[in-house]
Amino acid sequence: MMNKNITWKELKALDDLYHLKKTKANIQGHPYIKYLLEEKCILDRKPDNVKVITSTDDFIKFYEEIFKIQYDEAKKFLIENSIEPNAKKNFTIDDVKTLMLIAENRTELKNNPTNIEDFSNEFFDTSKYLKNKASIRNAVFKILDITEFALDKKENQWRIVVDHPNPKAIVLCENKSFLKQPWIVKNTEVKLWYVGGNNIKIIDDIDEAELSKPIYYSCDWDLAGLQIYSRIKAKLRNRNRDISLLYPNEPQKKISTYIDYHYSHWDLSKILSGLSLENFSKKEIILINDLIQNEMWIEEESFDLIKMIQLKKL
Repeated sequence: MMNKNITWKELKALDDLYHLKKTKANIQGHPYIKYLLEEKCILDRKPDNVKVITSTDDFIKFYEEIFKIQYDEAKKFLIENSIEPNAKKNFTIDDVKTLMLIAENRTELKNNPTNIEDFSNEFFDTSKYLKNKASIRNAVFKILDITEFALDKKENQWRIVVDHPNPKAIVLCENKSFLKQPWIVKNTEVKLWYVGGNNIKIIDDIDEAELSKPIYYSCDWDLAGLQIYSRIKAKLRNRNRDISLLYPNEPQKKISTYIDYHYSHWDLSKILSGLSLENFSKKEIILINDLIQNEMWIEEESFDLIKMIQLKKL
């Protein structure tokens, strides 16, 4: 079950359940907490006071796998940036991850001013998000050390990256999800670049020293994602460099291309949906053809990027 809408209030309570084995926080109305209580059954209500939630042994392992790193990193980040993480600021997990990505790129963002709608759309996937979320907007202003966005509209040329002082490889990502998890960089010693939305022009900014390292591409396995990969491959080929596609982990979570939030569909009238065969290995072609025939795709966010990189044995 998705947990992106958990706010700091619920996340703090889950951390209390991990460390203290109980919480009095008023969180039982949250759908995800109900799921943990009533479906997953790894939380329980105290028999003599049902307003108190207690944890089970199974919850401890679950919390360590799903939430502990996220909470510890988020708490450290909020403290370091003097952003008070109280329940009144209804930051979701994804909000904090996005603020961490903004902080990682604050110099680049300050040097390329834009307006609030464009900035909000780029980082929060909707142009009205920052206008409607005062606490998030104020946190962004604090991180960037500004009081407002410039009013002029201009084409965004941001280089959104999560850096490493001595990266063993570069991973270009179609989506920003992995860049919002900076512990990936720490644990794998790679550098992450965001190249989504056909933002492949920033590849020109990768210097020759970095180009000498292995370069990988992480993307949605759908037509749009693989078309971007093909364009990146051609662009790097012009600089006498190559790039490899990261193959989805098993078990692969294939889903229909015909769902509400997905707009990339395979071209069933063309061989390999019009993709060039020379850009893919036999193993990759087999998977792509399977996805085409069944009109399915694999979302980048379903990957375990750390394991994918570790398999490369850099």
